[in-house]
Amino acid sequence: MGRQEKPITGPYHRSALAFRLRTIRELAEVTYDGMGEFGEASAATYKRTASGVNVPRLFRVMEFVNTCHHAAPPQALDRLHLASRPHDLHALWANARMEERGNLLLRAPRARLIANWAEYSLALVILYERAGAPPLREVQKLAGGAAHLPLSTLARIVNRQALPADKRQLHVFLLGCRLDEKQLPEWEETWSRLASGRSISI
Repeated sequence: MGRQEKPITGPYHRSALAFRLRTIRELAEVTYDGMGEFGEASAATYKRTASGVNVPRLFRVMEFVNTCHHAAPPQALDRLHLASRPHDLHALWANARMEERGNLLLRAPRARLIANWAEYSLALVILYERAGAPPLREVQKLAGGAAHLPLSTLARIVNRQALPADKRQLHVFLLGCRLDEKQLPEWEETWSRLASGRSISI
């Protein structure tokens, strides 16, 4: 597969992401030059994505993997699918981003234990950080676009300067942070509890 790549060094989660990407490329039996022919980016870009020097953007990670899928021979596809499940890749990337931002120790908050709006605001920021603190436009896109969540509002939420305007905006913010849909009702119920002035019920 061409020249020997440099060993991956650096923070643990960043290295783990780079190692997974290199494994996917090897399973696809494709060189970086070959990826440059199949994909939308250059061979140098794909090599940099899997270098482990920095944490790449999430779209670049997914593009890397999609290109490997397009380039792989049929007999490699089963192994490739197991190594490149989107949920697993996002978890690896999000951990690498939190590590990079110094937020790796942040734990996902439990919505039902939130006692007031200040705690709720902090919890939303933690959800954003645990999603890997992606660019706000990526969050907005997952949330359904500017009509549902303006960038100015989104920026104020993640900087703890504001809360979502209503439960509908909360819903799309949570989707933008890639929260599992099964978890949404708990967050919306807590919103309703705080809005009505009711206390925590455990």
